[in-house]
Amino acid sequence: MVINDTKYVLDKKNYYDTEFEKRQIVLANTFSEKDNHIIGWKHRMGGEYKKTSPFTIFRNGEIIKHYDSSKYSDFLGAKSIDKKVIVILLENQGWLEKDLIENSYFNWVGNIYKRKKSVYEKRWRGFAYWDSYTNKQIESTVELVKHLCEIHNIPKKYVGHNTYVDGVEYFEGVVYRSNYYKESTDLNPSWDFNKFKQLIEDEK
Repeated sequence: MVINDTKYVLDKKNYYDTEFEKRQIVLANTFSEKDNHIIGWKHRMGGEYKKTSPFTIFRNGEIIKHYDSSKYSDFLGAKSIDKKVIVILLENQGWLEKDLIENSYFNWVGNIYKRKKSVYEKRWRGFAYWDSYTNKQIESTVELVKHLCEIHNIPKKYVGHNTYVDGVEYFEGVVYRSNYYKESTDLNPSWDFNKFKQLIEDEK
């Protein structure tokens, strides 16, 4: 596994430079294309935006480390939880809208979605069309999750689905942001939940 820890390093103003014991890994979306989310982090709130993550996994499978995984941010919005979790963001635009007249798609900010072959169709949480994740993202996520579980002594347990779980903040293992909030749509239905579960729980 190769982790790029030089390309998109964040300033200490974008996270809290204090170490805490980690008990959970949270998978979520960037809801943007390429590195737009990182550019946004660096420019919002005078460069002191803290709803960030220590890792991003791009569509090509590249793993980016923004800061040390023992530190924390305001990602979930509750410090008592954020201190104990490691967030991994997957490059993904999330839900899409379809223009029936033009037979085209656009994302949540109104930009045209260019990868029509990557559209995944399934109705869930009020939406029907989704940007798909890639096999390389799944492979890299498995490698990174296993690595983080080892170095932080996090159990290789996995919720296994993307629906709301009451009390998920007490679960030790791997979860999704949509397990925390009923309105969250990440990770979306295009993620291969069964394949990920099998690979995470494989001890090889």
